[in-house]
Amino acid sequence: MTLAGSLRVRDDASLERLLTLRPPAPRGRVKDFFDLAESLLEVAGIRSALQRLDRHTLAVLSAATADSLTAAELADRIGTMSPDQVEDRAALAVESALLIRTETGFSALGPVSALLAEWPKTGFPDLAELATSPPPPAGARPSAASARSTDLSAADHAFQSTMATAELVVELLSQPVRELGKGGPALPERRRLARAMQVEEPAVDSYLDLAVRSNLASHETGGWHPTETGEKWLSASTADRWAVLARAWVEAIPGEVRSVLGARTEWGESLHSYARWLYPAGGEWLHGEVDRVAAHAELLGVTSGPSPAGQVLSTPGAALLTADADAAAAAMAHLFPAQVSQVYLQHDLSIIAPGPLQPDLDQTLRGFADLENRAQAFSYRLSQASINRALSSGVTARNMLAFLESISLTGIPQPVHYLISQAAGRFGTIRVGTIPSSASEPEAHSYVRSSDSALIGLLQVDQALTSLGLKRSGENRLVSRFEFEVVFWALSDARYPVAAETPDGALISLRRQRTTHAPVAPTAPDHSALIASLRSAQFGSPEDSRQAWVARLLDAAIRAKQTVTVTVQVPNSGPLEFVLEPTGVSGGRLRGRDKRSDIERTLPLSSILELK
Repeated sequence: MTLAGSLRVRDDASLERLLTLRPPAPRGRVKDFFDLAESLLEVAGIRSALQRLDRHTLAVLSAATADSLTAAELADRIGTMSPDQVEDRAALAVESALLIRTETGFSALGPVSALLAEWPKTGFPDLAELATSPPPPAGARPSAASARSTDLSAADHAFQSTMATAELVVELLSQPVRELGKGGPALPERRRLARAMQVEEPAVDSYLDLAVRSNLASHETGGWHPTETGEKWLSASTADRWAVLARAWVEAIPGEVRSVLGARTEWGESLHSYARWLYPAGGEWLHGEVDRVAAHAELLGVTSGPSPAGQVLSTPGAALLTADADAAAAAMAHLFPAQVSQVYLQHDLSIIAPGPLQPDLDQTLRGFADLENRAQAFSYRLSQASINRALSSGVTARNMLAFLESISLTGIPQPVHYLISQAAGRFGTIRVGTIPSSASEPEAHSYVRSSDSALIGLLQVDQALTSLGLKRSGENRLVSRFEFEVVFWALSDARYPVAAETPDGALISLRRQRTTHAPVAPTAPDHSALIASLRSAQFGSPEDSRQAWVARLLDAAIRAKQTVTVTVQVPNSGPLEFVLEPTGVSGGRLRGRDKRSDIERTLPLSSILELK
């Protein structure tokens, strides 16, 4: 009844926050504030709420009693917190409907106190331990030499992870990743990504999670897709790329926890120990969250160490947790390998960059060359397929040669010039276009044509193109039931010199890459309809609410055939106690058989002082 009354006087915004934080149990319909109070006081719901409270808030809850106590009185009971600290923690507990704010202070809720009283029997800390148990030691500050070694190792991880994430976005731009029904990428997709990113297959999930959290990719029904933000991100410097990833990671951590993490030099098992101390009831959700935070911290170079259990905070990591991502990015940029702007073109059609190529140059080069390897030196390779890909997107042979001339330290070898010129000369030998709807070819949606009839015959018998269902429609023409873009990319993947054209024969550029808008942050559940229903069901006065609550308890006793002890205010006689077997409640009165005198009694609900 006390909780129902306190819920009723909350404003709608406070109720919305509470219902979002502690949604009602799915079973049973919440029709009024009494139903909501009952739902919030279920043991499972209280236990779940306590899991996410830090030990200082738990200490305030443990110190609270049924009698109202001021913040100063609670601070005296705890012994290690100031009244202002108690006030702040108590306010959080009140917001979560785990504590009642009274006119003079704060009052405990019976079910919450009962659950906390049982804690010591199950290995959880009692009030004294919550208040006095010190946190695990944070560890000594490392020496300058040790810090330098940690920073270099962390920067290497950060650089490799940033490059791997870039490769992930590039792969998504090339082809979105399908998701299995049970979650995670399909095995062929996982292998494709791991190979391109040069990481172990199990690590792909962490990178996908990081990309989604950074809005570089969107996790939609059926798989992962690149975003427009992700495509633009590829053109940023390595330090700026890292800053985007790091900012997304740190913003997902609550501010209070963030400041604590920045003060802890040692992570790994030390971090788990501290988390268990700070959230004594955290359980599995806490272990999982710490693991996720720590795993991404290692990937981003926030920490570094010989093993997951032996991680140490890096200098850029400390700046990220205590300052901001820009300051951390500046610190990390000094540790990253220098980017280069020129390459070596080889006669074997390979292109060697003696370091990471500047992002804008890398993006342009990737338009007509494939990245083969990234380590101390970056290796790209030209091929007929990669040149055709660039030609299909509208890049001319002159553009490619001019770009290579501007970045090459060795000029343009004759084999490179020949490959590009030959590919440009053959490009468009095969043309693909759309067939307008017609009665003569009702099932055909696209055509393939070439002046070389032998090449048309080769396409018709190529086993790699069987799925297109190509059918002869003239000496130099094939038709397909698929859209022309599907046919075009199938021919391109099979390394044919194919070009797309309009119905009047003009060449058009096609771009396989598809992006989505940055995912919209999930909106909080809307409980406005439930709040409106609660408001319409509430009673006019506190006395009406008290009588309604008593009636609810008596109805439950009648259904369970329970005996109740009722304390009633009798005029001119003071309080009297009756032991009754209730038989009905109606018209504001209780009817029941007196177990002591074996007579039927009728008592007004307004006179009932206590019911147990």
